[in-house]
Amino acid sequence: MKPKKVLITGGNGHVGNTLAKTLCERGYDVRVTVRNPEEVRSAEIFAGYSIELYQADIRNEAAIAKAMQGVSGVFQVAALYNYDEQSLGEGIVANNTAGSQAVLRAASACGVERVVFTSSIAAVGFGGTQEQPLTETSWSDPADPYCRSKLESEQAAWSYAKTQGLDLIALCPSVVLGPNFYKHTPSTINVGACINNQVPFRLPMQFSVVDVRDVADAHIRAFESKRASGRYLVTGTNIRDLMSALKEIEPDMVLPERTLTVDEAKQLAEKAGMPVELVGQPYLYCDEKIRSELGWQPRPLTETLRDTVAWIKARDL
Repeated sequence: MKPKKVLITGGNGHVGNTLAKTLCERGYDVRVTVRNPEEVRSAEIFAGYSIELYQADIRNEAAIAKAMQGVSGVFQVAALYNYDEQSLGEGIVANNTAGSQAVLRAASACGVERVVFTSSIAAVGFGGTQEQPLTETSWSDPADPYCRSKLESEQAAWSYAKTQGLDLIALCPSVVLGPNFYKHTPSTINVGACINNQVPFRLPMQFSVVDVRDVADAHIRAFESKRASGRYLVTGTNIRDLMSALKEIEPDMVLPERTLTVDEAKQLAEKAGMPVELVGQPYLYCDEKIRSELGWQPRPLTETLRDTVAWIKARDL
């Protein structure tokens, strides 16, 4: 049986490259788009894997359509994920919203069977309670440009899919950790700072953490399952104290004695250009839908943290 050919946009990112490798291991014929192929080759991200590289910015519909010829499925993973000044305002919204729309238009024109769209809990919200966790029916209303771009890009994707009859599945991962990154993401850099004793105080922040390998598996299940439909939270494990959890993995790590108040943490986030609205949130979600419908099962948090730490230390990141 001839393997299915699929395309992943943003194939050099943490989720994208892990997904590409996992698909290859499962017998798929894999193409990826990246904006800078030379950087990918130099970093040897796909060493040992037979993966086709296409140069394309997702806002370039013609380049995306060229890469999409002959594929049966598309994983729309590409998005800017940072909070620096260059990405704020219309720039990040244009990339994450208009770019996603260009990918969907190309998928329609090329007759792609299904598009799996990588959204985020930024489009869901950061609250929830034990009694009423956030679910697939929850939608955020964020002020931060990155979070706003994820909300608007997913909402626009659903609008397009419904009007054009495109088979679309959206996944909303939480904070993604785990191995397979050649440079830090805004999520993994926090782990690096902690284990390298670069954080002088503890932060009053909870997180919902999911392993990148489990996120890749969720994407493949969403593509392969005829039962899959709509939106899925891919949120893994709620963690109340990241530093204490990392200390168990890395005994030489120094735990700061002082914990900032929520107000102090918000002031720090504002000065650092980070989303203030994320501070002090509980990050409580229910991902029962993907577990029950698609059989998804995340690995233990300790495995994710251990492998993240080992990856960082082995590469001196």
